[in-house]
Amino acid sequence: MSRTADRDTLARKRPGLLLAAGLVAVGAAALAPAGLGGRTVPPISIVIWVAVFIGALAAQRSRGVPIGEALRRLLAFLPFILLLALPAALVSVEGRRLETAMGLTARAVSATSAGIALATWLGPSGLVAGLRRLHAPDRLVDILADALASLTVVLRQVRSMLRAREARRPGFGAWPALASAPVRTARGFGRLVAALLLRSLERAEAIERARRARGVGGT
Repeated sequence: MSRTADRDTLARKRPGLLLAAGLVAVGAAALAPAGLGGRTVPPISIVIWVAVFIGALAAQRSRGVPIGEALRRLLAFLPFILLLALPAALVSVEGRRLETAMGLTARAVSATSAGIALATWLGPSGLVAGLRRLHAPDRLVDILADALASLTVVLRQVRSMLRAREARRPGFGAWPALASAPVRTARGFGRLVAALLLRSLERAEAIERARRARGVGGT
């Protein structure tokens, strides 16, 4: 309990330090050479990627996130990682495309895991506070704060909608099996996106009305 309290105190009192350390880890992993241009992946890059990846898992574990859950969070980003890494590898030098693809994938996985760990440690409010401690431009911080607040609300709405759908279909879960019922899955996803869009628009209108009622913004 005391260790958890110490970490919470660190995240609350030193958000700028944690944010800077996390950004350094993300940058180190993202900028390590990955074999583009026909060059061999240097051993130091592999060391950096492994160290950052293990450190990210350890950081999430220290915040109470099991290793399995941390890997599942990372797995959700894997399609986007492959979408960015594989095309770049295909246009690389022939004979080194597999090595380049593996290097780019490892680099993206390592940097993404560090970003997830940073977000887990600080949370939306911690990220905003860290940017203010690092003296980022006020307008940029305000925009990020509004975006994170809206994203948090949208994610909360998605979770509630999925729980409601699963409650109505206890035998199938939130979604039917994609392989056995692709049309039904696509229709369910379309209805979810449409409902989410409508709720987001309603919330945006409510926020704008509240801003105007407080005298913020023009008429």
